[in-house]
Amino acid sequence: MSGAWRARQGRRALDKSKKDRFFDLVNLPLLFFAAGLVAYGSVMVWSATSGMAGGDGLFKRHLVGLAVGLVPLGAAWLVDYKALRHWSGPLMMLLGFLLVSPRIPGLGTTAKGATSWLQIAGVRLFQPSEPGKLVFIVVMAAIISEYEGRIDRPRDMWRVLGYLGGALGLILLQPDLGTGMVFVGITLAMLLLGGLETKRFVLIAVMIVALVVAVFVVDGTLDRIAGKDVALKQYQKDRLLVFLDPTRDPKGAGYNLQQSKIAVGSGGITGKGLRAGTQSNLHFLPERHTDFIFAVLGEELGFVGAVVLLGLYLGLLFSALSIAASSRDLYGALVCAGIIGMWAFQVLENIGMTIGMMPITGIPLPFMSFGSSAMVTNLGAVGLLQSVWSRRYGT
Repeated sequence: MSGAWRARQGRRALDKSKKDRFFDLVNLPLLFFAAGLVAYGSVMVWSATSGMAGGDGLFKRHLVGLAVGLVPLGAAWLVDYKALRHWSGPLMMLLGFLLVSPRIPGLGTTAKGATSWLQIAGVRLFQPSEPGKLVFIVVMAAIISEYEGRIDRPRDMWRVLGYLGGALGLILLQPDLGTGMVFVGITLAMLLLGGLETKRFVLIAVMIVALVVAVFVVDGTLDRIAGKDVALKQYQKDRLLVFLDPTRDPKGAGYNLQQSKIAVGSGGITGKGLRAGTQSNLHFLPERHTDFIFAVLGEELGFVGAVVLLGLYLGLLFSALSIAASSRDLYGALVCAGIIGMWAFQVLENIGMTIGMMPITGIPLPFMSFGSSAMVTNLGAVGLLQSVWSRRYGT
């Protein structure tokens, strides 16, 4: 009897040990919220593309993007994130190539006013600035971690901002203002965790706002002198002006915002139902499966659907934050902070622009908007977070 009891207890101990090892390797909350967002996004892309010409093909492309995204998720999970720190030099060169490649004749193609896509034989492949976000996070984490949590000298702060400025310069050559804003959000999140003093953090934030205003004002003068757009394209300036005055040009630059607000406002508490949104199905709402997917969700699933989405995002961000807190080194925590900054800024900007709280940009809603480049990047980010989690004990 005692022998059987000991054997049973031994099996239980072994099972418990296996469970512990499983949870050491897998952060289930992160996977749960990421999978929930992927499923939610797939339903909304299916609904948004249902009334479009070629909608079935677009939805199939979305599913292909999901399948492809599992590859970087698994690869990033398996690779020891600490090894990436030692490859910061080559990765920095890779980042430069990714950001400048759309400007190479024969490779880049223009879409929505920005030359930010790569094409081969006339087929548009992907947006290199999307995976560039993850490369930027890995490189910037290596740079900031050198200061061991204390960025207390001005020259250290300016060094970090110099790397950011170099990346922004290449991005604005496209010009892709939205992606540039995401890079700024990533850097601010990493600086906050990396030991930058609060007063300097506030100073940087004020400087960024002042710089945007200065660029907007000076660019207008340069345009008049040169007789053409020098830095910001006219549509980008129009979007900023519409943000300041939502009633400006309702049939032109302000059209997207007006239709988006109508869609969100008409959804009520529970919405009109999937594939039953009038603004989207009657083609009043532009870019409904990409930039304005939240407006489709608001119209079809209403306030309840929006709350569910925000709950999933909060769960995702808090899961990433818990992984950052559990990291065994500053570098891993900074990688997590960069991903949190990337996701948080994109969520705030995309949802904010659909309701008039932020200027309209081409920033996609993570895991929700149609777009394989963004989906592959976001799933790769999940893999990086899991890599940090699974090695928090040095395994």
